[in-house]
Amino acid sequence: MTDTLVWEFDGRFDRLYIHFDVSDHFLKLDTFIKTAESARKVIDALDETFFNGSLEYELIVLPPAKGTFLSKLAIWISGGTTAVFGFLNTDVGSAYVEGLTGRTPAEWAQSFGEDHRARIDAFHVETETSENDETGLDVTEGPSEALPISADEACKEAAQIVVAMARGVLEKSPDEIQKVGMEVGALPDAVDARADFYAACIEDRDVKRVGFTPDDDFPIPRNSFPKRAQKPARKPKGKEPPELAVSIESIYVTSPNWDKEDQKTRQWKGKDQIRRDCYFVIEDAEFWHKVTHKALHVEVLDNLKVQWAFQNIDGRPKNRRVLRVLEFNGDKLADPLPPAAVRAILGQYSEYEASIGPRTLFDQ
Repeated sequence: MTDTLVWEFDGRFDRLYIHFDVSDHFLKLDTFIKTAESARKVIDALDETFFNGSLEYELIVLPPAKGTFLSKLAIWISGGTTAVFGFLNTDVGSAYVEGLTGRTPAEWAQSFGEDHRARIDAFHVETETSENDETGLDVTEGPSEALPISADEACKEAAQIVVAMARGVLEKSPDEIQKVGMEVGALPDAVDARADFYAACIEDRDVKRVGFTPDDDFPIPRNSFPKRAQKPARKPKGKEPPELAVSIESIYVTSPNWDKEDQKTRQWKGKDQIRRDCYFVIEDAEFWHKVTHKALHVEVLDNLKVQWAFQNIDGRPKNRRVLRVLEFNGDKLADPLPPAAVRAILGQYSEYEASIGPRTLFDQ
């Protein structure tokens, strides 16, 4: 945090709106303080997890508009933009930014201007991972001359991205938050802060609905506050699940499931490289984007080359999750996720090389 001067404020911030539907446009001071503090904790958790705490920002209260109660918080950024733009240029960053904001990095770049893609690419330089980084995310460090724009513009663009991510944490439904994946790094703290936000709204009986735009649009009614105020159970310390392994393997599909949201009910079924039955889900967002846009050549029995994760339970691979579809019926779709991206998704894991012969490491 830094001391903010009035003349510095313009051009380096974006607004986080918290709109309360209350009678007579009055809000209890306690509700205002608790919800603003929850918003700050969400931003702190995003910064710690994705930017390694390098974001230099202040959360500032702006005066409300006359005749309404629209809580206007400004995220004023004075430094750390390199980490934000570098994060956008990673596979993990792309997935989280799209999951929380609903917009891909390419769409963000388009909204900022034609030169923004080159600006993001300028940050894609040699990375180094902090020894204390428990998430395994890379910190992208680049020289100041990589920015062909003013510092004010860079800070404002970074603020817009951070605001949109924080808004996503507060606004999305519990199911949507679960799909994004909020178990990495300090993100559980962000989910807890979100729960505290809605608990404060429950305590204030005058709050009927909540929205996150300056418009009279309140998509979150009071009857949904209790579900949002529930803090998800955290994994107890000392009880570690079976170790995750990651491998690249060719499989052929015997029973697909082209409904992305139905995979937990009915998984994909296929045969692995030694012709064992295998069940799996596909988590690759880019693959599902191609499915939606009918960009795949589908056959009766589809052949996939995948990068997937699984657990070795009782000597057998279980709970298979396809992280990236590399090939589909011989057509290359993507390169494997790098180790840093896999660690960000899974945490610690081991790499295994799948066998082509009649036996694998699981066949003892």
